[in-house]
Amino acid sequence: MTSCKQQQGIQQGETNKNCKANAISNEQLADLLYSKGVDGVQFIDIRTPHQYAIGHLPGAINVPMKNFFDKDYFSKINKDDVLILYGEDASTPRLMALMAGHFKKGNFNVALGGYKYIQSKIMDNFGIYSGIYDDEKALVDFQKASDEIKSRSGGGSAKPKAKPAATGKPIVKRKKKEVSGGCG
Repeated sequence: MTSCKQQQGIQQGETNKNCKANAISNEQLADLLYSKGVDGVQFIDIRTPHQYAIGHLPGAINVPMKNFFDKDYFSKINKDDVLILYGEDASTPRLMALMAGHFKKGNFNVALGGYKYIQSKIMDNFGIYSGIYDDEKALVDFQKASDEIKSRSGGGSAKPKAKPAATGKPIVKRKKKEVSGGCG
């Protein structure tokens, strides 16, 4: 990521002294998304409310591009946080970040790629490797199913009843008759 200054733990290089829109690499974005307890970072989705409702980054707020500089929407942005814009593609958030920097509305960072790219390359690929397993839920509660089966069959894993001992007639073994003919 390139920037004019250091911001709350995100490493930034100094490549252009007049820059205002900073790009965040996919690796840095994955670290931010899968690090629980990252304070001081705010994701801003500049897509339409409908697109935001279909899917968005965890903890993101929706400030639609057409309303980005409206006072009502812009007041939702906490300017003390590290602000990361993303949208449908990579160019629109970059343009909004540059405009915000030009009008001295804040220093915004831009996530590379659009939401679908972030979802397919980061969220779908790194979720299981994040080390955060409390968000995974089993599809079947095996303990509950086992208890249910036990209650239906009257105890479930009880030992089968023993067959009564055979009494009475002895078992007689008979010899087999030899058959002539055939192959052999």
